[in-house]
Amino acid sequence: MKTKYLLPHGYQLLGWVATCIGLTILFWGLFAGEAVPFKLEISFPWPFSAGKGFLDPQVLDGNIVLDVADELLCVLIIAGLFIVAFSRQKVEDERIAQIRLEALQWGIYANYFMLVLCILLVYGGSFLLVLSYNMFTPLLIFIARFYWLLYAEPALQAKREKSLL
Repeated sequence: MKTKYLLPHGYQLLGWVATCIGLTILFWGLFAGEAVPFKLEISFPWPFSAGKGFLDPQVLDGNIVLDVADELLCVLIIAGLFIVAFSRQKVEDERIAQIRLEALQWGIYANYFMLVLCILLVYGGSFLLVLSYNMFTPLLIFIARFYWLLYAEPALQAKREKSLL
């Protein structure tokens, strides 16, 4: 994996902060029984009549009003996970590049395995919820696997070698 395509290491903290804020708001909303616990409405002129369509916007006094809180929350989480996943480590060497590649491959395999299981086992409106969470799972699995291999695996390897002596 070419490291010239990775973000600088300093961005990693920004990614963690954005991810934690986004996931906290998401879980707070889910436990409260709503997708997002707040509303963020934008209004702009809408010259067309309000018809029954796919989006079915709410038109008030010639202005369309859209609640974009859930879209912005998803963008915040995805951007934070992306920044965390694809920012450099302090020392970026061949070992870390190999770990990054293996974790990415493992994350994609695991994500699609879970997606196939969900396709076979989940029906109706719940399937749409599964698909919406599937936006986050490849990056979440990749990040979890990458940091597991990066930090926990060398300690386990040293413990195994020490027990063999």
